[in-house]
Amino acid sequence: MTFQTLFAASANHIYIGNTLWYLIVFVILLLLVKHYAWGPVSDMMEKRRQKVINDLDAAADNRKKAEVLANEREAALKNSRQEATQIISEAKVSAQKTSSQIVADANKNATSIHEKAKADAAQAKADALDEARSQVADLSVAIAEKVIAKNLSATDQKDLVDQFIKGLNK
Repeated sequence: MTFQTLFAASANHIYIGNTLWYLIVFVILLLLVKHYAWGPVSDMMEKRRQKVINDLDAAADNRKKAEVLANEREAALKNSRQEATQIISEAKVSAQKTSSQIVADANKNATSIHEKAKADAAQAKADALDEARSQVADLSVAIAEKVIAKNLSATDQKDLVDQFIKGLNK
């Protein structure tokens, strides 16, 4: 066997020397890629991984904050509903008190007016009776004067009564 046949491949005539050369060039290229490309690519991938992790953490934090805000908003809404219900209840109670006070004042005024009307009617009646008594007294005095001034006969009495009736119509 010759040296040449030892280093030659059987079918394609590839020599081991070429294979070693290709292998050495491949290793050198691999080292160059690792040194110049793999490091920056790895750094870029690590930065990307960290950015994704940070974004996921920020999203989780934002979600928690949103949940807290939603809970606070819900609590505030419930509180506002309770306050509104309380305000409405207080307004109803106040309206009922005011209504009761207005009705009581109206009843008091109506009673006062009724009592005053009664008093006025009683006073008017008393005044009318006093006036009637005064007139009756005046008429009695007038009749007595006429009776004393004359001795009355039957015709005189009739004339006196007629004059009295005419005096009443005036």
